[in-house]
Amino acid sequence: MMNKQNLHTHTSYDHGKDNVEEMIQAALNKGFTTLGFSGHGTNKPLARTSMSAENQAAYKKDILEAKEKYKDQIHIFLGIEQDSMAPFEDEDLDYKIGSVHYMKQGDQIIPIDDSIAQFEQIRDDFYDGDIQKMVEGYYQSVEDMMDTQTFDIVGHVDLISKFNEHEEYFPFEADWYLEPAKKCIRKGIDMGKIFEMNTGAIARKNRETAYPSDALLKYMADHHAKLVINTDCHDRNYLDCHIDECLNRAKKAGFTHLMKLTDEGFIPEPIENFSA
Repeated sequence: MMNKQNLHTHTSYDHGKDNVEEMIQAALNKGFTTLGFSGHGTNKPLARTSMSAENQAAYKKDILEAKEKYKDQIHIFLGIEQDSMAPFEDEDLDYKIGSVHYMKQGDQIIPIDDSIAQFEQIRDDFYDGDIQKMVEGYYQSVEDMMDTQTFDIVGHVDLISKFNEHEEYFPFEADWYLEPAKKCIRKGIDMGKIFEMNTGAIARKNRETAYPSDALLKYMADHHAKLVINTDCHDRNYLDCHIDECLNRAKKAGFTHLMKLTDEGFIPEPIENFSA
């Protein structure tokens, strides 16, 4: 049986468009065999898009009920996208995605992926206009998250490139960019973390290709990183957004297996057993 999996899924409980039931029906219609929900964990008032405590409780209840309701049709898993600034534990979670969305200097905290204006504000106010220092600071933040938090999947590891599709801020092949990125990835590999190919920015018209860049994807494959393909879905119409392209890129980079989430946890599965 072919596998069709997405483990990065948002709903109307945070800033997704669709409720849990609508997302499941879309997954069934699109032939998914595995669907993991990963709402933004409560991080108020900093993250306006995160779930409130009340929504998070309702989200958990809905998904646990759906796991039972649809157990003969699709594998459903309860996850969370945990922001680096708001870690927490819940024994009922099947998995966690750890993501850096914010940069901090003193008491000032700014999201790195909300807008070009805020991206440039971080560069100018936090790093004196030096994009290299900003890149180094971002990847150090991802490393710090790995050191201090528990999670399974590193979310969009090169999110700092969200507004850099056409190298507006830095060359993807520059050694000064690749060095901290690879150092961060190497740390994740050594810790057994899973990395994701993430197509969310394509669906939201910020990018034309999925994270990570080809150079980083090749580095991951060469160093035997664990990989999943996720769509970071906020709209059920894009639940399978560019999975076919990601499968092709992963194969070209040298990946022979992807990680599949099961009731026993993550296991490696031949990439040929996954479909778009």
